[in-house]
Amino acid sequence: MLKLGQPVAVDVMQPLQAYDAGGRARAAAGIVQALAQAKEAGVDADTAMKLVGWNAEG
Repeated sequence: MLKLGQPVAVDVMQPLQAYDAGGRARAAAGIVQALAQAKEAGVDADTAMKLVGWNAEG
């Protein structure tokens, strides 16, 4: 048991504010990994992005 020397309050009633709460970091990591694998396989990234409907505007 860790003793901090002073009282500690933990708010368990507020919404989760973790970095990856919505799974966005995992999704981005998956996209980056897929692009890296496609590049290794010789697939053109621009063509792949067009096939899945990804554009620069969002």
